Amino acid sequence: MKKQQRNTLAGRLAPRCVLSVLALTAVDILLAAALRPADGMIAVCIGMVAAGAALAAWWLHLLRGGEDGGLDSLCTAVERCAADEADRLPPELTGRTDEIGALAQAVQRLAEREDGRLEQACLSAAREAEERARRGMAEEICRSALPQVLPDIPSRANFEVNGLIEQGTGRDSRFYDYFFIDPGLLCIVLGQTPGGGVAEALFMVIAQTTIRSRLRQGRSLEETMADVNTQLYDLGNQFSLNALVATLGTADGRFTYVNAGQQQPLLMRNEDRYEWLESPVYAPLGMNENVSYRSQELRFKQGDRIFLHTAGLANLQDRDGEAYGGQQLRADLNTSRSKNLDGGELLRFVADKALVHCGSSTENGGFAMLTLLFCKGDKELAHCDVPARPEYASEVTEFLKKQFEDNGIDKRHYAREAVVVDEVFALCCRKAEPDSHVMVECGVAPDAQMVNIRVTAVLGGVDPMESTDADPTENAVSFIRDNADYITFKPGEERDTITIVCFLS
Repeated sequence: MKKQQRNTLAGRLAPRCVLSVLALTAVDILLAAALRPADGMIAVCIGMVAAGAALAAWWLHLLRGGEDGGLDSLCTAVERCAADEADRLPPELTGRTDEIGALAQAVQRLAEREDGRLEQACLSAAREAEERARRGMAEEICRSALPQVLPDIPSRANFEVNGLIEQGTGRDSRFYDYFFIDPGLLCIVLGQTPGGGVAEALFMVIAQTTIRSRLRQGRSLEETMADVNTQLYDLGNQFSLNALVATLGTADGRFTYVNAGQQQPLLMRNEDRYEWLESPVYAPLGMNENVSYRSQELRFKQGDRIFLHTAGLANLQDRDGEAYGGQQLRADLNTSRSKNLDGGELLRFVADKALVHCGSSTENGGFAMLTLLFCKGDKELAHCDVPARPEYASEVTEFLKKQFEDNGIDKRHYAREAVVVDEVFALCCRKAEPDSHVMVECGVAPDAQMVNIRVTAVLGGVDPMESTDADPTENAVSFIRDNADYITFKPGEERDTITIVCFLS
């Protein structure tokens, strides 16, 4: 071939080669983008592959011309492949040794490579769908383990119990449970099994069912834990259950518990402050064959509340790596706002604070919480807690009446004290922060000759008994001081306390 002919041919092929590269690049980009679909978009990917092939065919169509009709054949072959009329380019094109053959071979290699990518994408999507189905089934099993509404029996008024599950993105199976062993004995359970699969969820349900069964058979808490541990270990020690199991005597407030691998609980005494309840933590159920579990015992009084949580809550970290279960959890529980919440609201409050602490929902692996409040007062000491609004004065009066009568004190001996407390409550309602509560605690001496009454409210450290001459409450303050044998005001960090002592005549 003469030099002039080679230059002429090169001049014709150069733009064609450039356009061919652009065509193949477009196909490659489209296919690569299509192979990263969102869930359920496989059909769209196939459509994008077809569109890419059609685009290549269109570019090739633009290259038609000259004496050689090979580009027309290649264009037709690509269009047939895009329409699923053929699986491969014909050998007469890929077997050619000229530029058309090289282009056909490149298109064929690209198609084979992208077919492999598409197959891998389909397999990956199928695996993800299967994993989602398994997790959904495991979560449904965990939801089935949550307790039903407790029966409405007289002892039900002696306590309040609430639980909350935050699913998160973790791989643990977790649950809470509460049920009556008998009408006067409540059981609460908080448990977590590492691993979020169906097998782990079923293991968790077996453990829960065994705990219920053993306790209702009359076994002690220590015997129950040992029996459950043996049974779960025999199932295979690849699984274990971190659990805190406790019983509450609803009449006397006797609280007995065993901690098998669960987080240390927090205890609030008489609506004061939450403190960590230090106690032995034994091996999780099913981990070791022979474990000797020993129970711990507390005596709850009216207003005592215990807070249980799983490791998922304690391990949430902020940007600096500080775990929420350190000081922050206790600090949030001890805020004045949390003291005015019921059990369900308190759990939601803590969950929201924890999620803000970690700052990202992807860091939340999920957790479970449970809170138990003992409400029954005894004859010598009891309290009531009401919103700081005047319309709740009648509830305070009824509480005092019951407390005096339970101690054998008739009305003519406590009428003065009831009026004093009513006036103090009215003063507190005037000074208390909006939406806060007032707690009135009444203690009666064993000989029924002295009454000690404490009124606690959020008063901002200001003594409501301090009034000026122009203050409309001056007469009420004078009456209180004249009729109380002893009265003091003590400001607190969050709540302030007025103490009134009266000697009964």
